[in-house]
Formats: sequence, structure tokens, C-alpha cells
Amino acid sequence: MMIREDCAALDAADKLAGCRARFALPAGTIYLDGNSLGAMPANVPARMKVAIEQEWAEGLIRSWNDADWYPAPQRTGDRIARLIGAGQGEVIVADSTSVNLFKVLVAATRMRPGRGVILAERTNFPTDVYIAESVAEMTGCELRCVDPEEVMSAIDENVAIVSLTHVNYKTGKRYDMEAMTRRAHEAGALVVWDLCHTAGAMPVYLNRCEVDFAVGCGYKYLNGG
Repeated sequence: MMIREDCAALDAADKLAGCRARFALPAGTIYLDGNSLGAMPANVPARMKVAIEQEWAEGLIRSWNDADWYPAPQRTGDRIARLIGAGQGEVIVADSTSVNLFKVLVAATRMRPGRGVILAERTNFPTDVYIAESVAEMTGCELRCVDPEEVMSAIDENVAIVSLTHVNYKTGKRYDMEAMTRRAHEAGALVVWDLCHTAGAMPVYLNRCEVDFAVGCGYKYLNGG
């Protein structure tokens, strides 16, 4: 049986143990809730102080250019792109996951005229399903929710877009992104992947899997607040 001393020995030998010092975690705390809110990087207070007291208070409107505020969404997106297998200029930081998912689902239904089904997984993250319900009502599409093991077989010629979360927030089940995307494309459908519980936690290969759309957030495993 593993005891506390064994755990301490493993920590001492861990090559990544020093990374803990990069985050403002209370002493003695083992934090495993990054799926809800990532830990704050230790350099955030100092950077925020500069942004508030210098760039905003002193720079005022000039900081849109002088402090490089304008291209920040693209600049940050390019940094995230390296973690999710996307290219430079393909990722942008904007709005919330729900707002972006709404925009993507509406766009996808318009890109597939004549197809009237939005396909989702029944145990998907609740807000993703709520958004899909709203889009279905607005566009006149049918929202078809199926069990996880039925998603692949449910993709047919009536499906406009498949909306899935890469890793299920309850079970931890991970979809085969490449196989699922390929199946959707074979049927002529588009795919949007929610990366909220993937980005920052594990490698993602959007371009290699030929993914159409992806949405996500920065406050979980990306520790972006």
C-alpha cells in the first residue's frame, strides 16, 4: 500500500515538481479542480498592476496601440494554437464558450442548407446542449441527442453539424477526434469540438484531424483566469 512517504518521494523525483512554484497556490494544498478553474499563475498580480496602473491609468486610450491591446486576441490565440494543433492566425480569443458555440452552430447550419439536424451527445456539457437547443429553435433545425455510443451511427445525410465535447466532463471519456471527424465528413456534415476539458490538459491535433470548428475556454486547464 502506498503511504504518504511514498508520495513525497515521488514528488521529490518529479522533473515537473518545480512548476508548482509558477502558481499562487496555498501551502500544503493539492489542487485537482483545474477542470473548473485553473490555478492563478504567480506572475499575474504584477502584470495586472502594470496593466491597471500604467497602461490604463496613465496610457489611457493610447494603450490600445502603445500597449498593443488591439492585437491581443490574435496574439493570445496564436499561443494557444500551438497547444491544440492549429496554425498561426487560425485561433482567436473572443467572447465565451457559449457565445462562440452559438455563432459556430448558426454558421454551420447555413453552410449546409437542406440539412436539418444538429447532432449532439445526450450527456454533453449542459450549456452546450442549451445553446444547441436555442440554435435549433432559431433555425428550424431538429436537435437530435443520442447516447455516446450511438453518435457515430447517428451521423447521416440529414445532419448539418455534429456538436461534441472532446472529453466528457463527468466520465472523462475521450472521443476519437480523428475518426469521428472523418465519419462526419464522409456523410457531408461539419463538426464542432468543445475543448474546454482538453486544451492545456492533453495534446490536441485540430489540423491533423481536419476539424472544421473548435471552441474552448482559457480559465480551466490553460490557467488563464
